[in-house]
Amino acid sequence: MRYSTDIVVIDLEATCPESDENGRNSVERSNIIEIGAVRLDQKSLEIVDSFSELVRPHEYPVTPFITKLTSITPEMVADKDVFAAVGARFLKWYGPRNKALIAAFGAYYDIPLLRRECDACGLDFQTHIAGGAYDIRAVATAWLAQNHLRTSGLRLDSILEKMEIDQSRFEMHRAVDDARAAAAILQVFHLGFALGPGV
Repeated sequence: MRYSTDIVVIDLEATCPESDENGRNSVERSNIIEIGAVRLDQKSLEIVDSFSELVRPHEYPVTPFITKLTSITPEMVADKDVFAAVGARFLKWYGPRNKALIAAFGAYYDIPLLRRECDACGLDFQTHIAGGAYDIRAVATAWLAQNHLRTSGLRLDSILEKMEIDQSRFEMHRAVDDARAAAAILQVFHLGFALGPGV
């Protein structure tokens, strides 16, 4: 339809010791604690596959703030594999370079964090993921502007509301559901409606 490859929409949940003065987490002080992703067919934009795994953090523990935000507790990740193993499985699932386009809602955080964690574990990010990422927040901003809706202070949940996407389909701040929600934004942008939940 519009893309030459499938699109993999990724979302990460992460923990860090504290946020900066603006309330943002720093990539350098974060560990991934959950990877969620969905693969969209390049022609239909239907979800055809998904990936979802919790990760045991290796530097920064899950704090009460992160548990409140994500519902992920220290106990939930205590017996999970560290990123070296989960990241390797994710890259294998993602596939070879140039066979998919990576996308994220707010790619400025998730993609650099994924790259940093891969580098720290000796995983070859560039063999699988080429260049930058498709930022679904930018897609949403364009859609909102086209529809004469406010484009400042945008969060995933507020965009879903403005696009009339049923939020009850998603458990917000859990990686694979946030990836599905971001995929729904892309579907509305191109198709005019969100497809079913898919895989």
